[in-house]
Amino acid sequence: MIISIELIISITAVLTGLLLLIFAVDWSHFRDWIVVFLYKCVLDSLLGTFVVNANHIEYPYRQLPHILKMSLLFEYWIFPILCILFNQVTRERGIWPILFYAAAFSAGITAIEYPLERYTELIRYIDWSSSTTFFALFMTFLSSRVFIAFYRWGCNYFPKQNK
Repeated sequence: MIISIELIISITAVLTGLLLLIFAVDWSHFRDWIVVFLYKCVLDSLLGTFVVNANHIEYPYRQLPHILKMSLLFEYWIFPILCILFNQVTRERGIWPILFYAAAFSAGITAIEYPLERYTELIRYIDWSSSTTFFALFMTFLSSRVFIAFYRWGCNYFPKQNK
């Protein structure tokens, strides 16, 4: 078995995500975080598949390459976990901190993705750029925040009925 830099980065990402889930996530809001995680997985399935099939991005090194053309690791593990953390940090904050943290999280991921695109086979930009990545991440972070706010409103507006 050949150990590549892509394999090392992938294993490190899986373990880092797991450690973040265990130690950084406030599980007293479990219901909210599961909803955010699943929302991000569905959204990333739709948007990620579109972006890959439109030949904007390519993932030469990926998990389950015969089944998926997108990065299973990023779309279904890393990004949803980061979205949980974003929503946790912005849970009790107003619009300006939410926008700031969305920009900060997006900039951080974009800064990590740039050398990955440049020096590894994890991701390849075809008709894409770092600024497009930043904008797409920023908008999806905000959409998850809007979605969880709507979900919380719905839970309060439609209380559990005792029968």
